[in-house]
This record gives sequence, C-alpha cells and structure tokens, in this order.
Amino acid sequence: MRLGLADDHVLDHLGTLADSLTTAAVAFTYSPRGRHRAQQRRTVPLGVGSRGGWYLVGHDLDRDAVRVYRLDRIRGDITRLTAPDDSIRTVLEQIADGRIDPPQVTREQLETLGPAHGTETVELEADADVAATFLPHARHDPVSSEASHDEAVRLTVETTLHDSFLGKIAVALPRVRVLSGERLTALVRRHLEAVRRAHRDSPVPAEELRAPRTSTTNDAGAKIARVMSMAAYLHATGGARASDLLERYSITPRQLHRDLLSLQQSAAFDSAQFGHYIDIDPELPLTRRVFEKQLLAEDPVIRIALPGPRLQDTLGRPLRLTAPQALSVLIALEGLIASQDPDTEPVRQAAARLRDRIRAIVPAELDATAAELSVAWQSADEFGHEAVLREALDGEHAVELLYEDVQNRRTRRVVDPVTLLHDGARTYLRAWCRSVEGERNFLLGRVLDLTPMPDTPLSDQARALATEPARRPEVPRRRDDELVILRFAPSAAADADAWAPVREVWGEDGARTVEVALRSGSIAVDLALRSGGDVTVLQPEELAGEVVRRAERGLAALGDGVSSSVEYPGGQTKGRTP
Repeated sequence: MRLGLADDHVLDHLGTLADSLTTAAVAFTYSPRGRHRAQQRRTVPLGVGSRGGWYLVGHDLDRDAVRVYRLDRIRGDITRLTAPDDSIRTVLEQIADGRIDPPQVTREQLETLGPAHGTETVELEADADVAATFLPHARHDPVSSEASHDEAVRLTVETTLHDSFLGKIAVALPRVRVLSGERLTALVRRHLEAVRRAHRDSPVPAEELRAPRTSTTNDAGAKIARVMSMAAYLHATGGARASDLLERYSITPRQLHRDLLSLQQSAAFDSAQFGHYIDIDPELPLTRRVFEKQLLAEDPVIRIALPGPRLQDTLGRPLRLTAPQALSVLIALEGLIASQDPDTEPVRQAAARLRDRIRAIVPAELDATAAELSVAWQSADEFGHEAVLREALDGEHAVELLYEDVQNRRTRRVVDPVTLLHDGARTYLRAWCRSVEGERNFLLGRVLDLTPMPDTPLSDQARALATEPARRPEVPRRRDDELVILRFAPSAAADADAWAPVREVWGEDGARTVEVALRSGSIAVDLALRSGGDVTVLQPEELAGEVVRRAERGLAALGDGVSSSVEYPGGQTKGRTP
C-alpha cells in the first residue's frame, strides 16, 4: 500500500494557501495544460483537494468565474494580494454573507474531475484490435456488439477517470467509442484539445539541445554534497554569517533554510541506536517565512556543534518538522484514513489517532488547512495486480501474463516474479521471462491479464537473478532507433527520465527538452496523445503533424460537445480546469 505525496513546492503552496482560504486574494504564475507560455492569475482561494494531484479551487478575478488549478502547474511562489480592489471585495463579501459557499463549490468542482472514492461506470465499444487494452477495466466479460462495426466489442468499464485512462481513450480513438459517460467524453475532449494546442504553438527550438547539460541546486546528489561542504566549512571557521553562506553556495534563502534544517537533523547513532545530533546556533525557525523575515534580516553568525558522547539513558532529540513537513505528514494520514480497503481498518484507526495528536500541536493555520483538506484515496495498483504478484512471490511460483509493450504489441508470456520495483508513480515487475530466457521489467499498468501458476515453481535462473541488485528500468536502445526531440512541461519534467535522454536542456520555466532514441516514431505520437499536452513532439516535424492529425480525428469521433454549466450560490458559473 503506497500513497504518493506532493513535492516540496506543492507543499509550500498548500502552506501559503492555508493563510488565504476565503479571506484574501492571491496571485501566481500558471502554466495551463497544452500551453507553453505561463499566465498570470489572480484568484480568491475557496478550497483545496486531491484527485490524483493537488488542486486549488478559486474564483478567478480576471475571468469572473470559478476555476480549478493544479498546484504542480504553479511556477514560483503564491503571493497574497495586500491591496484588495473592488473585484476582490465583492467576492469576499459574497463569501461572508453566504451567497458563495466555498466548501460546496470546492466539492462540486472536484467532482467534475472524477469520483473521490470508487469508480464511475461507462459503456465503451471498441474494435477487436484495441479491446484488449480496456479489458483490465471491464466489470464483466465483454459481449459482441450488434452495431455496424465489424468485430466490435462492447465493454462495461469501471474507471476513476484519471489521466492514464483518458490517455488510453485518446490514443485508441476512433477505434474506441464512448457509448455512455458524459463526463468521460468531456474530459477526453479537453485532453485532446490540449494536445492539439501544444503542438500548434511550440516555442522551444530544437537547437537549444546544443547547450550543455547542467544540474540544478535541487538535485539530490548536489544537495547532499552542498550540505556536507557547509558543515565542514562552518566547523572549520567557527561559524559564518547567513549572507556569507548564501553567496558562497549560490543558493536561495529557501534552499539555505532547508539545508540548515537537514543539517540539524543529521546524526550519528551509537550501538544502542541513540542519535547524536548536530546543534545549530541560533535556533532555526521552522517556517521559511519567519526564517527569511527575522533570521536573515538580522544576518547572525551561524555556528554548529558536532555531536559528542551522550548518556544512553537520555532521550534522543524529539522529531522536529518544518511547516511543509508537518503538512505532508497530515496529508499522508488523511490519505490513509480515506482508504476504503477493509484490510486497512486498524491502520486507519491508528492514523486517525496520530492525526488528531499532530493537529493539536501544529500552528493554527496548519490545523485549519488539515481540517479543510479534501483527500481521495487512490491506489497505485490500478488493476489489483500487486496482490496476485505478492502471493506468487511468497509462494515462489510463476505467473502468466498478457502484456502490451510501448509499441502496443501484445504478447502472452510465462514469467518468474523476482520483485516489485517502485519508480516514482510507476510500478514494475522484475522477472525472469521464460519466453525470451532473460531478465525483463514489466510495467504493471501495461499488464492486461494476469494468471497465477501455483503448480509451476520458480526456475533456477529466477532464483539466481534474485541475488543480483536491481537496476532502474529504462527503455532499451538499438542501433536503428529513431531520434526524436520532445518537450516535457514543467509538471511532467521528471517523466523524461523513463525515456533515457541522449541529450537534454532545462528551460528557465522548468520545462525539459530532450532527445530520445525510440524504436518507432509512433511511440512518440502515442506518448504525446497520452500526455494531454504535457509532452510535445518537436522533431521530426512530420511526427508533430501526425500528433495534430490524430488529435483532430479523435475530437471528430467524439462529436461536437457543449460543456454544461452549473450555477453555485451567488449566481456565478462553475468553471473549468485550465
């Protein structure tokens, strides 16, 4: 059981919004899906919630309508507007007198993105060559359709309407048809419109790839090296002013705050597992805002004291959390509590007790944010494969699987499970494949069918493979692979790692342009269609053109839909997700 949490930037945004929900307006720079140029937004925050990612629901002041924003698409900081104008005062007055109900609006808006718990039922009709892709979602055995399409299959599908499912529909159109599911149709249409928009306005020239690859100060390896160097420098010099550390290491105040907090939590542990921690003077504020406004303004000399021996009967230093860290713990606990899995009931009860204890000691604004969180439990195991595979691992027996690779080719294989690998949001089965007689990593989201084989014990090759260290799954390269240049939007930049970039460059906005080697150009086309505008094909141009043509064919297959509007108290129109 795993719950993906937000990164540091999103947690910072949640902390900032805690001070402004329904009481003030905020401004930020936003990168909408399918648009390469960021936009300035002003909004009155009404609520936050999770649907596979963290969202802000707010009244957009420049559009005079409710909008939903993904927090990982916000670039830079969220700033509070301290000089309210008439538009801000009007919205705040409507909130104060009850004409706008923020919790109700937030719930309604998040519901448009999909169900918080469980799934939604839709009816699909698919041509025989693509029907297998949707079989894992099917509620029962498919039946042949009596429609005019030859060998068409009708499926009743259970879906959470997450991006991965929308991407499958977008790639398969028009060979798959949505028979019922108005919300699914609207979301897929929006998905494809973003794809088309991204490829009609591509601002990043391929020549930028000539720039050398550089690492950022947020890189994990660079941060470890920097913190170790900082500790050695402070110890050798007897201390240094905060301004000196900012200049010496070319870092921002936010990074200095995090580095010092990381250093303060560094410890050596004795044989009894008691921690001997590094002490920092002066005492570090836990929130970045206080650190910047008070400590940096005073620019004190920062000193460290390395740990010495401690008596074993003393208690170790209690855990100390920054505001984002405390909020992340509360988010994790809310996610566990929101789980609908009956097997986790004891865990859910323990999580609720721990959540209540933490909320009793955190600052009031964090407690208020935690109380307003709308968290939906979402299992990383979309088709329930992990449970079957763990039984096979425990029972040491083979499994048979139907697998669809990145080129949409399907093969049935007998494999010996070795372990499950978690790489970000992806889960792989590391296995010995009897069909090719070698090690393979199978992405669980591409396993269309899985059958345990309890009477087939693991092979000697699989047992030998289990003793070897696992490597990160990567796309294999061949001599005749086609070179393709892709742009990954800032919110999807980390996904480029899975494609083993040959060359790359990072944009100032956080976007990532990469050159990758692919077995077929169709892989890049499908990747762009699945991404919903977050991945753009830049070169070759004919592939970019094919993406646009496929997106337009898909939109034509969906028909001309008109989004229905829903009014909330106050007469404003419920908006859309940018």
